Amino acid sequence: MAGSENDSPIKQATGNDVHEEANIYEDEINLIDYLLVLWKRRYFIVLGSVLPALIVGLVFFFSPRNYEVTYVYDVRDDVRDDVSNWNLNEKNYNILINRFYSEENLNKIINVLRENGLNGYAKLIRNAGNSLDVLKKLLKFEAVPSYTDLSEAKVTDPEQLEQIQKLKAQLLNMTIAGEPKEDLLKIASVIRSNLENVIPTYMIQEQLSANIRTDKTMRADIESNRFSLELTFKKNKSTLEKLKSIKTQTPDKIESDIILQFDVGGRSEYLPIEYQIQAAESKIIQLEETIKENEEKYKYYKNLLDLNEKLFAEVKNKALSDYTIQQFRLFLLESVKEVEKEELKDYLSSYTKRIENRIAASVPVTENPGTYAVSKGTTKKSTIVFAVALMMSVFVAFLLEGLKKSQAQTS
Repeated sequence: MAGSENDSPIKQATGNDVHEEANIYEDEINLIDYLLVLWKRRYFIVLGSVLPALIVGLVFFFSPRNYEVTYVYDVRDDVRDDVSNWNLNEKNYNILINRFYSEENLNKIINVLRENGLNGYAKLIRNAGNSLDVLKKLLKFEAVPSYTDLSEAKVTDPEQLEQIQKLKAQLLNMTIAGEPKEDLLKIASVIRSNLENVIPTYMIQEQLSANIRTDKTMRADIESNRFSLELTFKKNKSTLEKLKSIKTQTPDKIESDIILQFDVGGRSEYLPIEYQIQAAESKIIQLEETIKENEEKYKYYKNLLDLNEKLFAEVKNKALSDYTIQQFRLFLLESVKEVEKEELKDYLSSYTKRIENRIAASVPVTENPGTYAVSKGTTKKSTIVFAVALMMSVFVAFLLEGLKKSQAQTS
């Protein structure tokens, strides 16, 4: 009996081994069945995977090739925030990009493209609409060196953050993509002209608007100080008259014997009355000159305000047209002839030179850059299509085999 009890675990172990061997055998049979199905449907799988990849490869191979041309601009400038400079820190770079991709500016580019018979590219820009990702495939910008992403930099020091935000680009790359190669050079010429000649007028408009605000502020400051200056002038004049009356009331005394007290820097000082009269007269003269100077400044800023408003109106009224910085320069040269006051002539002459500097700064480093073919990625795309088609072909092969067995069992 004890022997039978000892034999039962052995029999149970033997039964488990047999069961495991049976499972392994079944797995081997299933695997062989799968391989047999693949072999049986091999022509279908090969044809179903290779043919789509071949078709896609041929389509991309014989499709028109895209080309790219890149203009490089040297945007380095001095530290002054001047209309003659690019001044491309991250903030101004984003403003430039938003201006360029604005609907108003894109419409200008589209109109010029159509005028030059480039309707196909104009249609591509029109169809892109407000999709910045699509537009960047046609024409894109790149600042070199690129601006630091503060979210990834993890900089917490305020001084370092300020320094990073002040960093300016040294180069600006503008890349234009299109086809055919002959048309791309015409397309690039239109877009380049827009960047160099039209976009600066937006900056000029903003700068003139800032100048107008400055002129108004300067006039307001003079007006606010006018009452205080006149009151001080009257006070000093009254003091001078009283000092002179003291001198005339004591004619029998020597002038140096008449000494009056006054405060200087929180302490009392004593000076002969003659010196105090001279000091009061000196203050009155200074106040008179200051008042006269302010009046001259007020007239100057009034005339300057009128001039800047005239320039601003010229740019703003023609903003919807294809108005260029060269046209604005010609307007400045004509305006100089009409101005009579020398100080305004000097201002206009100086401003015109800054505009000319801006025009000179808009020329690319290489006037005629090369045109390069864009890689189509035919091999990569064909490989992806082949992998997807292979999986689908294998799935369909097993599906067909299953349907065939099902029909056989039913019949």
